Amino acid sequence: MNITEKVKIGFKDYKVIQAPGPLVNDNSLVYGYIEYDNGEIHIANDHSIDTDNNTFVHECLHGIDDVVGIGLTEEQVNKLAGGVYAWIKDNPDIFASSIKEV
Repeated sequence: MNITEKVKIGFKDYKVIQAPGPLVNDNSLVYGYIEYDNGEIHIANDHSIDTDNNTFVHECLHGIDDVVGIGLTEEQVNKLAGGVYAWIKDNPDIFASSIKEV
């Protein structure tokens, strides 16, 4: 997985900031967090590649939830992120070619 410097989620553009941790958000140590109003996703990149990638997926899922208004809980985002990241990692050929237009 390539964690890019920018990611578009719905109609919003986010700058992705990777920096050594620890990161603090709402007085808690975190692997990453998203700032909806500032358009930033912060990732502590001093963990394993899998942890960093899972964190990126996790924060992007928060962004998707914000755009589509599902109202996912943190626990639901945690579970989805683990599942989605595993699916991406285990099936890299799915994303190797361009998206087929219909």
